[in-house]
Amino acid sequence: MITMGFSIHNPTRLLSTASTTPFGPHQRRRLFLLLACGLLLLLLSAVLDQRWWLLPAALLQIGLGIWLWRAAAPVTDTSTQQAQQALQQIEQLELTRYRQLVQFANDIFSWHAADGSVLYISPNCRRLLGHEPAELLGQNLFRLIHPDDLANVHLARADLLAEGSPVPVTFRIANREGVWVWLEMFARLFQLGEGQTRIVGVCRDISLRRDAEALLRESERFKALFELARDGLLLVDAKGRVVEVNREAARELGYHRMHLIGMPLTNLLAPGNESSQVQRWSDYFQVIQSGQSDLQELSMLCADDHEKWLEALFSPITQEGRPLVLLAVRDISARRSGARQLQESLAALRVLHNRLYGIIEGSSDLIASVDNSFHLIAFNRAFKQTFEQHFRTPVELGVNLLSFVAHDPEQMAQSFLSWQRALSGEVFINIEPLMLAGATREFEVKYSPIRDEVGDVVGAAYIARDVSARLQTERELKLTLEKLDQARQDTENANQQLKLANRELMRQANQDGMTGIANRRYFDEYLAHEWRRAVRQHEPMALIFADVDFFKKYNDHYGHQQGDTCLREVAQALHSQLRRPADLLARYGGEEFVVLLPGTTLAGAMFIADAMRAAVEALKLPHAASEAAPHVTLSLGVASIVPCEAMAEGFLIYGADQALYIAKKSGRNRTHGNPL
Repeated sequence: MITMGFSIHNPTRLLSTASTTPFGPHQRRRLFLLLACGLLLLLLSAVLDQRWWLLPAALLQIGLGIWLWRAAAPVTDTSTQQAQQALQQIEQLELTRYRQLVQFANDIFSWHAADGSVLYISPNCRRLLGHEPAELLGQNLFRLIHPDDLANVHLARADLLAEGSPVPVTFRIANREGVWVWLEMFARLFQLGEGQTRIVGVCRDISLRRDAEALLRESERFKALFELARDGLLLVDAKGRVVEVNREAARELGYHRMHLIGMPLTNLLAPGNESSQVQRWSDYFQVIQSGQSDLQELSMLCADDHEKWLEALFSPITQEGRPLVLLAVRDISARRSGARQLQESLAALRVLHNRLYGIIEGSSDLIASVDNSFHLIAFNRAFKQTFEQHFRTPVELGVNLLSFVAHDPEQMAQSFLSWQRALSGEVFINIEPLMLAGATREFEVKYSPIRDEVGDVVGAAYIARDVSARLQTERELKLTLEKLDQARQDTENANQQLKLANRELMRQANQDGMTGIANRRYFDEYLAHEWRRAVRQHEPMALIFADVDFFKKYNDHYGHQQGDTCLREVAQALHSQLRRPADLLARYGGEEFVVLLPGTTLAGAMFIADAMRAAVEALKLPHAASEAAPHVTLSLGVASIVPCEAMAEGFLIYGADQALYIAKKSGRNRTHGNPL
């Protein structure tokens, strides 16, 4: 025990001395002898029934008691006083020691009521929190605790009051400047009686420990991210040496990671990087440390001495207070090769462009293109010269072509309809007159849509050729034919036969000769007509593409004649499932059929398509070469859309074709719908 200057070194001995009697050994023997004599007299008087012996025995005992009292009374009082003084000195010593421990300890000692109010707090709160102890007396420290930690503190106080066992709790508390200080508090419960409860707390500043733990977690997180990064990462010090490298960087360069650590970064640069700033590392390191990240493309040497192009990003970083450069590398060899090929392709494309430009510019045809708003986006020399000569107006890029005919409403309407048809996706040819040098020249004009990479119409092309001489020849020929025809009009039979011939010609022009259903040409016209009607009436329109599965193998196995018969039977089966006059079945080409269903949703079209597939399968036409079934089957693709002005019918065709492609890829002999 530390005495701290106190004069009593053995308080136990002092108490022992104060509690003993002042009698010596001889006096104690005499005292015991007298006591024995008194007791013997009392015993003999009781045994011998000699009552007169009781008097001297009683007198002896009384006298002995009076003597003992008189002799021992002052000694006992003195010993008790000395013992009490010793105990008071010990308690004062212990209290002084505890006060010194509380005042000079690094921790904060506090005494609280059950509600948390401060009854006492050690002076060390001045150093840790900046508050004077008197300022906190009677206050509740909950108002200074961080809101995120307040619930934990209340829970710990409730557990302490309920269970009584010591409770540790960690929280943040605001000092006088408003800075959060991390404290760890150990609390113990004391019962003072009469229902009074007190809490003793010892608080320790753990801010440095928390900061160290946060730095450790951050360091571990950095190491994990560094190692698991998909890019190659290297840490380079101020002397240009590699101090750390992850697995991806070692793999990119072909080295073992231990071989790279300590290697100068310049040793990894391939010849040809002499002008790179990396060669002057000291200056470059300072530039990077100033906060300027730098992205370069470097040719670096791998372990097998072959060169690899890497994209290198240099960034400043600090690790454990040490300034470093984080180098992130990524293989761009394929990208550079692709860029080189792209440059070569662009050069070839420029050559092709120049050739096409020369062809277009040297052509006598009038060639131009417009966007969706009828503004010129390209034209050749012949177009410019001819239109300027005809309309007496300069032709420039961005000019609205309809403005050339604004003075003639009828011609303007015709031009608008022609361009609108082309912008809706239609390809057609018109004969249009132009006035040149005071004479009318006739031009055969072909209008066609211009589509982007996804098939959307973004403009229209105009190609016109002077066919005045040809048309004149055709007119003369027609006149001659008319004269010949007039000569043949001698009889009514000749005229009737001519009408029948014309009707048959029209039928053949719109009908497939083998299957007897509509052909591709009639389908295109009908689709354009129905599309415009659906746009006006905002009605849905569905399209079905049907393809005979493995028909080439069918022809190879059964012969083309049997194949033609098969197509005719399939066409009849498909046509049998149509219920409305407006529905059209046409042969689209080869073994492919197309069905146009105006006013039909996707669900209705899917129902008809499934019925068509079942009807063909019900024919049970043998197909030994088919991989889908032992008989002839169909794959069908269905698409439906509500057309609008901004759409072209090609969008519906493309959707049904994609659905047919998916049906084939999914195993054939099935129907697939594509909602648009």
